[in-house]
Amino acid sequence: MERNDHRSDDHEDPPVERPDPFAGLEDWGSAVDRRARRGQRLRRLRGEGARNVAFLVSAAVAAVLLAAGWPTIRTWLPSGSSASADNAPYPTQSVPDGVSATSSASARPTGPFVGTPAESYPKGAAGITLPPATAVTGFTTAQVDAALQQVHAVLVAGRLEHKMIVGHDSSAFLKLLAPNARKQVGTWFTSADHSSVATWIDPAVKLDPDEEPRVSGRVTFSSAVVDDIPTLQVTTNFVWIYAFEGTDTPIAAIHDEIRWDFPKTDHLRNDDKGMWIGTTKSYMAWIDCAAAANGLLAPTPSTVTTTPGPQPTEDQNSYLRADRSLDISDGCANPSPSPSHR
Repeated sequence: MERNDHRSDDHEDPPVERPDPFAGLEDWGSAVDRRARRGQRLRRLRGEGARNVAFLVSAAVAAVLLAAGWPTIRTWLPSGSSASADNAPYPTQSVPDGVSATSSASARPTGPFVGTPAESYPKGAAGITLPPATAVTGFTTAQVDAALQQVHAVLVAGRLEHKMIVGHDSSAFLKLLAPNARKQVGTWFTSADHSSVATWIDPAVKLDPDEEPRVSGRVTFSSAVVDDIPTLQVTTNFVWIYAFEGTDTPIAAIHDEIRWDFPKTDHLRNDDKGMWIGTTKSYMAWIDCAAAANGLLAPTPSTVTTTPGPQPTEDQNSYLRADRSLDISDGCANPSPSPSHR
């Protein structure tokens, strides 16, 4: 990236030569991406299970500006759960330090969500509850509030807006990022690497027009010093569950945890100012593996058959819970994309 030799407008001191704090991140991100892709090829596993199954796809990224090469994985899960399994413990995700708020609204059980944890989850954006803004080190209450509102907007743009999820138009989402961030993140949408931050519904399936996605999760914010730059970090952890028509398994889900970074603007060039994607981690559950290999979301096909094998002990409903750990076993074993998924 280019240098910025200008202070923000509220400083009148003469320009001071400072190293660009984001210099070299793009090259570093590309190197980490190559390592991630190699590791994913090595750890792909095949699972076996029941006839009526739920699939999962997992993706993990831990680098600023890193376009991950999502692993294509699948976990086989039973279609039903006993009462004891439904109440069985499951691994949970730790809550980061900071000020947090969790989804507080609720909705009436309807349609395909009935009998799952999502039956009472709020509908759409009502599931995104923001914590009250307070000042943190390096940032005023007003700055924190502005960042929280921007995160709310990017979550809606990435996971809920028809323009994105059905139209596959990422422009509104990208516009919310810092100019230099959107340049690289924009490439994620040309290589199916976007699924950890945005939803694209497979054109081969149809969303249920009577059911909004159900949403549950939390938002946490804190401040940190990253490469000597005070940075406001907003961490979101949400499960997004979509309803579909014409399939035996009429829902599919994405669970993600994303850290959105807002570096303090002093000494940053204009194109570096704004929101960046810090780290992401996610999985897709109850899905069509072939669609997921192309970054698309579709429910488990009714035509799927498997070889009988050991049954997992964890209730498949746990994958629809926002507090579940995002560390899952790999399962989709190199699915072959069909023409309808290209």
